[in-house]
Amino acid sequence: MSADDINEKVDYKKKEPGCLNNLLLYENYYSRQHEDVWKMGKVVEIQLAIDKCKESILALKETSEEKRLLVQRLVKLRLRLQEVQELEIYTDPKQVKVVQNHKFICQTVTQLKFHASQIYCETCSGLIWIPVQSCFACLECEYISHGQCLNSVKRICASVIVKENPTYILEICPEKGLGNQNYRCAECNADTTLNQPLLCDYSGHYFCSECHWGSLSVIPSRVVLNWDFQGYPVSKGSKQYLNLMMKKSILNLESINPKLFSFVEELAYVKQLRSNFMIMKEYILACKEALEAKLLRLLEDRQHFVENSDYYSVQDLIDIYNKDMLSYLDPIHSQFFRHITQDCLGCRGKGHVCRLCGQLPEVFPFEVSVSQCENCRSVFHRHCFEKKGVACPKCSKDKCVN
Repeated sequence: MSADDINEKVDYKKKEPGCLNNLLLYENYYSRQHEDVWKMGKVVEIQLAIDKCKESILALKETSEEKRLLVQRLVKLRLRLQEVQELEIYTDPKQVKVVQNHKFICQTVTQLKFHASQIYCETCSGLIWIPVQSCFACLECEYISHGQCLNSVKRICASVIVKENPTYILEICPEKGLGNQNYRCAECNADTTLNQPLLCDYSGHYFCSECHWGSLSVIPSRVVLNWDFQGYPVSKGSKQYLNLMMKKSILNLESINPKLFSFVEELAYVKQLRSNFMIMKEYILACKEALEAKLLRLLEDRQHFVENSDYYSVQDLIDIYNKDMLSYLDPIHSQFFRHITQDCLGCRGKGHVCRLCGQLPEVFPFEVSVSQCENCRSVFHRHCFEKKGVACPKCSKDKCVN
């Protein structure tokens, strides 16, 4: 109770000392508006109190102390209603709050997709004290923020850039220079002369310490040009963008750096397997048994492996470097191979007979011991085709006819 409120009560006693019943009524209103209002925690309860308060005010025709206190209570009730409604938005796990295209949702410790002893807000860089403070994470890029900092978020969600222009910078750290940035942070435009600016190894821009926490990331340009998988410091925005792009198969190594296949044995082997998958796909799509067995679903984690043989994602290259890719592809390749060449009579019947020796068993274009004519796509035993002076009999026959 404030001194002004006490003085108001004392003055009122002096003005109308005989109205004891009315005074008790006013004191009852007075105590309620300071105590009951802030204890209300449900929207329905507060809305009901607001309606009753309105009815009481309208019932009083003349201006009086009672009406004044009721109006004060109505104002407090409305403020409390707004506070509780905002709190419900922040704490409702199903309520999505969209800010700068981020889709924020309130998270608990168990709901967070990562485990860390300390979680920091990417908006204010302050520590988030869970469960004392509300913690929000973007469903798209995993941007983390305090609930009270959501309206201060400046960075647009990285998922928007990924959807609009899913490309990589393929220059190694294309440094622009602070002068070209007018000595300002590339993200928040803060003055970088006040502290040490930090270089993002991916974009080549400089950032302030609020926008660059020194997070390490594999840089796509260093991978495809130098086969370098070391982590380099990048800004928070670049980190989130690279994470979202990790599984996007947009890197055509044959056009970017074809020499890489000569220097990396595992990469050349994966390239051969992928070429085989594209050939095997034609057999499987024409086979009822293979479709019923859903053989192509074995590669659903890397769907692009049965769509093309040239494009790779950064995650593909990381798995090749870590030798995890071969343990994933070899069993699938063996299962496809066994189905086509042994288990399925229909697929096996589509095998080729070597046009040079004519000997059985059938040969298939995806076998290691087989060669294929680049012109007519006829299939031969490799040792037959590589004999000195031997040419493709079908192509030679066509030339004679012409």
